[in-house]
Amino acid sequence: MGRSHGNAQTFPRLADVLGSSHRTSWWTWRRPSITIHRDFGDRAERKHARLKYVIAERGVDWARGEVEKRAGFKLAAPRSYRFTTTGDLYGWHRQSDGRWFLTLFIETGRVKDADNHRLKTALRQIAEKFGTSNSTCRRIRTSFSQTSPMPTKGRSNTFAGRAWREDREPGQRAATPRALACPALPTCGLALAESERMLPGLIDRIEALCAEVGLAGEEIIIRSTGCPERLRAPYTAEIAFVGKAPGRYQVWLGGDTAGTRLNRLWKDMVKDPEIENELRPLLARFANGRNADERFGDWCDRVVLKEAIGDCQTNRLRWGACVFRRPRRSLTKRMAKWTFRHGLHEFSRTAGVEARYLMNSE
Repeated sequence: MGRSHGNAQTFPRLADVLGSSHRTSWWTWRRPSITIHRDFGDRAERKHARLKYVIAERGVDWARGEVEKRAGFKLAAPRSYRFTTTGDLYGWHRQSDGRWFLTLFIETGRVKDADNHRLKTALRQIAEKFGTSNSTCRRIRTSFSQTSPMPTKGRSNTFAGRAWREDREPGQRAATPRALACPALPTCGLALAESERMLPGLIDRIEALCAEVGLAGEEIIIRSTGCPERLRAPYTAEIAFVGKAPGRYQVWLGGDTAGTRLNRLWKDMVKDPEIENELRPLLARFANGRNADERFGDWCDRVVLKEAIGDCQTNRLRWGACVFRRPRRSLTKRMAKWTFRHGLHEFSRTAGVEARYLMNSE
């Protein structure tokens, strides 16, 4: 899903379903995709050298034909499916075989002992005391599978004396359990802004803002990255903060809880201290104008982003006349800056804006 700032040839993209098959061998499907990318991927521009661009430019039907040719058999029609959520089952739960498993939320994915939050110690004691197997997923959660049924008393006393941070547990915080952040600064050489060290404090501020406008306890999927790359999947979140410079972020809105809809650019540059002021009127509108049980991302996709697309269509006519009547370098430069600031290149496909021309016309 990665992209690059200021490069209209790069963009986030969801996967396409090519078909279905009873064959379960990993290599059966991996080899065609690897060789397609090898043979048709962009070798001249590194930022454009991704398989998703090959499929976007050549089409899904072409990709299906190439996979079938390289795999040596025909794909059946796609089977019906529906994702409803990307959430996790936190806490202790009984498995079908009578054993127990425990899923813990790990804030920003960092396992460590800090102040009174003795997470690393607690995880070690679980493994030593109960002989569990551990699984960690990309969404910075960890699950322990118990080898035998464990009594309730044992479960409740597992964290005794660990001074567990209840204020950070999923049951206590609406935005916390779905929040994701990449490591960013100072670990990542690609990072343009803070992410891991910034997000916990930002969530505190957004939750206080939600309480202020009457949305206390409202779950909103929030993700942040220090650069426009795909780590932590920011482009499917309901609110995403994408680092652009130290203390400055793009704000993306409109993803869904199932992770099957891309969000879109709302603000191209927002300073960290100004985030609450930018979100306050938006959250207030959502609180007063949402449908029954409508999530924030669905409301943004239905209302806010459609308003932005309408503005794009209106401004396209006004700016388009200037482009072709007076194609001066200075005017074109101002238009490109205005277009990038308002994020029109992110809406080019829907609004019909020739953003690539505007962005590359100098």
